[in-house]
Amino acid sequence: KSLELPIIWSQERDERSSSGVEEVAKTAGVALVTGASRGIGPFIARSLAEAGYSLVLTGRSASELEALADDLKAKGTTAVALPADLTVTEDVETLARTAEREVSRVDVLVNNAGGDPQREFDDMTWAENDAIFQLNVIAPMRLTHLLLPGMLERRRGHIVNISSIAGRVGFPYTEAYAAAKDGLMGFTRVLRNDYRSRGVSASVVVLGAIRDAGQGQRIADQLGMKMPAMGTSPAKAVGKAVVAAIEKDRAEIVVMPGPGRLIKALMDLLPSMGPAMNQATGANATMRSVIEFRRRSRG
Repeated sequence: KSLELPIIWSQERDERSSSGVEEVAKTAGVALVTGASRGIGPFIARSLAEAGYSLVLTGRSASELEALADDLKAKGTTAVALPADLTVTEDVETLARTAEREVSRVDVLVNNAGGDPQREFDDMTWAENDAIFQLNVIAPMRLTHLLLPGMLERRRGHIVNISSIAGRVGFPYTEAYAAAKDGLMGFTRVLRNDYRSRGVSASVVVLGAIRDAGQGQRIADQLGMKMPAMGTSPAKAVGKAVVAAIEKDRAEIVVMPGPGRLIKALMDLLPSMGPAMNQATGANATMRSVIEFRRRSRG
């Protein structure tokens, strides 16, 4: 049976816009969050719940999804757990169909699922590189393609893609991951330009180093390192950024301490700045340690 969810969206025209773009004032709605079972996913889900959204949660771990959904429901949020492996095309298609059947509509799509094994490019099989692309950019595009028609029909919707500064800074040993995350930025930009006038917008949240959860924290834990407070952002900042991207219809939010957008802009203008920064901050040495750890782990 479909969940009964109130339609509490309103559509307004932004009087400040000379182009006459229709702005969607999203006071609440139904949000589908991928990668919700672990990492920064639960932080995003909780922030959306606090902002009044009902949630469809997906990820690979059914038990962790159910635990999160139960916790959110205990606090008054409508939440549905739908496990899926987004590297499998059939799972992506089934997820979209099931989500719309369970909750009747999806108003917000947060493409958060992602990851990278951090190994040398020439040491990986093509299938492993292909899986990185499937998870980090193909699945977000596929889900968007499947859910976009309903959003356009209702003239309301927002897609938030979670990208990474790795797409611009050139972190060592992240070739496929960096390409996918950079591609996700471009996809978001064009999607926003093409559909915003029809009531559907798109935003990209670009992550720097995140502590408390996520890939960076997981690496630090594996290497027995402590993530420093300086130069990193707390995981809850990502959840707040997602909500801000939707409610303020921001094209891009960079989650980094200090002038994150300025740093990203400088790296866009000066590509050599990224490698120099990696060397100066010790990122090259850290990533070499990660590679050696991965090699030892594989025996």
